[in-house]
Amino acid sequence: MTLIFLVGAGREEDLLEALSTGRESAEELWPRVRRIYEYYLVEDWKHFDKAGRSAFSDWRTASTVHERATVAHKAVAIVAAAITAKTDDSTRRYLQRFHAKHVSALKHSTYTDFVQADVASGLVPGLQRSVFELIDRFMGHYDAWQMGTLRRMIPPARLPLLEDLTLHRDEFDVLRDLYQQGFETVCKTLRLAVAAQNTVKRQDPNDFGVDLPVGANIKANPNSLKAYDKLANAARLAFIRQVPGWEGYADHLNNRTRNAIGHATARHDLRSGRIFSDKEPGGVQYIDLVADVFGVFDALCTSLQVLRAVRVATH
Repeated sequence: MTLIFLVGAGREEDLLEALSTGRESAEELWPRVRRIYEYYLVEDWKHFDKAGRSAFSDWRTASTVHERATVAHKAVAIVAAAITAKTDDSTRRYLQRFHAKHVSALKHSTYTDFVQADVASGLVPGLQRSVFELIDRFMGHYDAWQMGTLRRMIPPARLPLLEDLTLHRDEFDVLRDLYQQGFETVCKTLRLAVAAQNTVKRQDPNDFGVDLPVGANIKANPNSLKAYDKLANAARLAFIRQVPGWEGYADHLNNRTRNAIGHATARHDLRSGRIFSDKEPGGVQYIDLVADVFGVFDALCTSLQVLRAVRVATH
């Protein structure tokens, strides 16, 4: 009844459906999809198709690298959509606009050379495995962050009601680890999106131009993607945030939350339902951390689809 009150009239069915569908997907569908993707990673196509037929009644046997990658990542996307659907479309916009830029950038040899080098070096395959394994870890702790959907589903005018809400749970250590690991892993994939953007704008994935992004706090733009990778995460995100349609995706990686929970002094005060640290003496609401972990999960699943697009472009 508390949750129904918080979302307000007319949103009750959406909330209950989201909670029910999300749990069912995490607990029942994900284990089957995990097997599909594990067989995809090791290229065991016999068991790949067997796992696919077990999970989906409309599964179609794929025979090419592109087709197998497509069905494997579509399976993951189905689970992700069941958990995050109807709550936030910023990741959908990011992925849609990345694909458009990626396809356009593939017309330039500088970009195709970059993509082939990242795949051949093992960077892209390694990131695929890292992102997938982390998604699996998130699924294993779904109960801890499921309620993060509240902040997405509550109308803006009712968000202040969350200030009076205390979640009587204490999985701070779990949430902190998931958030930090997810944050760092997603940031490692940003070079791919930035490379496509640079190519579309300046015909070279390594050309960042001269205009400094707002909030980057750097004296000059990096002179290569290798230099970009060495920037602080906040600076790397500033390059994503400056691209129209990508700012919402960058907002899923809330640096204030990361700084607050990552400090050695961070602790969860059960009485107030807030997380305190030397960095945030006023505290961060536990429900905000839960919501931000939910957002990082969304960003992770989107990153996996970006990696898929880059991987298949080499075939």
